Amino acid sequence: MGLTGGGPPWLRHTVRTRPVPVDRALVVRGALGMLVPLAVGQVAGRPDLGAAAALGAYGAAVDDSAAPWRTRALTLVLPQLGGAAGLALGRLTHGEAWAQILLVTVVALVSGLVSTIGRISDMATLVLLLATAMGLGLPAGPPWWQVPLLFLLGGIPLMLLSLGHALRRPGEGERQAVAGALRAVADLLDATDGTWAERRHAVTEAMDAAYDTVLVRRLSAPRPGSATARLTGVLDLLVEVIGVAPVVLAPRAGTVEGYARALREVADAVAAGTPTTDAHLPVRPDDAAARALHTAIARLATSPAERTSGRAADQQTAATPRRVSPPPAPRHRLARALSGRLHDAAARRYALRLAVCLGLAQTVASLSGLPRSGWLVLTVALVVRPGLGTVPARLVLRAAGTTAGVLLGLAAMAVFPAGWWRIAVTVVLTGLLQAYARRNYALQTLFLTPVMLLLADPLGQAGSAVPEARLLDTLIGCGIAFVCGYLLWPEDTRSRLPHRLATAHDTIAAYADRLPAHVDDSAALHTLRRRVHAELAAVRTELARLRTDPRHRTTLDDWHDDLTYAETAMTRLTTHAAAGHPRTSELGDLAEDLRRRAARLRKDS
Repeated sequence: MGLTGGGPPWLRHTVRTRPVPVDRALVVRGALGMLVPLAVGQVAGRPDLGAAAALGAYGAAVDDSAAPWRTRALTLVLPQLGGAAGLALGRLTHGEAWAQILLVTVVALVSGLVSTIGRISDMATLVLLLATAMGLGLPAGPPWWQVPLLFLLGGIPLMLLSLGHALRRPGEGERQAVAGALRAVADLLDATDGTWAERRHAVTEAMDAAYDTVLVRRLSAPRPGSATARLTGVLDLLVEVIGVAPVVLAPRAGTVEGYARALREVADAVAAGTPTTDAHLPVRPDDAAARALHTAIARLATSPAERTSGRAADQQTAATPRRVSPPPAPRHRLARALSGRLHDAAARRYALRLAVCLGLAQTVASLSGLPRSGWLVLTVALVVRPGLGTVPARLVLRAAGTTAGVLLGLAAMAVFPAGWWRIAVTVVLTGLLQAYARRNYALQTLFLTPVMLLLADPLGQAGSAVPEARLLDTLIGCGIAFVCGYLLWPEDTRSRLPHRLATAHDTIAAYADRLPAHVDDSAALHTLRRRVHAELAAVRTELARLRTDPRHRTTLDDWHDDLTYAETAMTRLTTHAAAGHPRTSELGDLAEDLRRRAARLRKDS
């Protein structure tokens, strides 16, 4: 949904909403988590302390999800700790302008560097940064440790509700993630020429989310024969289906429809946690490419014991599926990730860019005489961070959502008196935030702004001037982000995306080089295919993000053509692998052409 009529393409893509279903459990947990600290503060006669604890409940609500309990624990606890640390730092420097500017700049530098490691680190450092800005705007009355402590305590009810829900249904999140990947691949098999690209991107997101949920965020390796190991085996086999699908999609629509139905039957069994039984497969085809698809799906539709013993549909390929290597210890992963960020020039440039933008924003906030608030710095941080979208997209959505949210907050404060009525409005708005925030950033900002306004009033941040101050901060912050983070210092997209495309071309060329020697080694080819799909997925995701940036309207088509060529080359190589007798000369020519295109992409970047 979104704009369907006029307007530039980047704007239509920006305002489009995603059809994310409402998760009732998330809504209930968010509302109850907000209600508990506010009600306790009201009953105790200290609504200001209740509002401080409600900040922690709000932070936990934003980080809550339907993920497995391990993932929920990390995504809830780490951002809460980051938020408490940020509030404490902000409170310790209150009143000293130079200390505030230095603190925000240093925290932004660290946050920008660490945030590029992964999603959880991105969330934790973002909350650290935003809480630091909020701490600078809090009044100087209470002890410095009081608000951070209440922030931590306020998030506990929601965290207990969320983790308790996950532990009552062990393994459900992992099963649903794998089932979602299976259904996404089934939708891909049903795709037409017009929907192929969109559904292929959905498959990439579903597979990444499934591997992330099942394996990557574990603190230890899964035991052989465990449910996690079995789900990982399903994902490994699904990679084979994805690799073969483009080869046989177009000429055999009816047959592919039968395979899509079989995949959905497997998905239903995985989601329910029941043993996978033989699905209804079409008749085994004669040509090698279609037979490879039939074999891959047949192995998915059999039990793990049958796959291991060799009683699968195709006796010729009954080897045990490759298992993804277990993750290293968390401290080793963290050390390696931090070392990689320090040696990554792009990560360093982004961190420096974020630090300069936020240092400038805090300078304006500290020296301009505006009402005390971290909203200005918060606005710049949310607009400039690339993981949250391009700068123009965030500017449009942030400005529109905040303006509407301020009007909604003003109406709520004018109509409902302080006390239980405002608590009820805050709880309802938090539930709406949980229900619709994931559909569009403007909707998230629309419900976030009045919640923050209602919480700021008992905290005494700016009295009756809070709504107008928030709107002014938003406009100034959007201006700083647009000038400093977009016009004067844009993202290094022109060097990053062509480099990723070049890397993808080189990876496919390496696959072409090794294909003749490893045509019978399914494990080696599987590893190479995983690398190729990861590279192509990174490019596809970046291209989708850049659709909201008007600067790239003339180059997006060229980059998309390069991506299409890489995907077509991978399809041709998959056809050769399925045939079992690849032509060495033809593969050599293809590899040479891929490397020429990679060199040209690097030269033009």
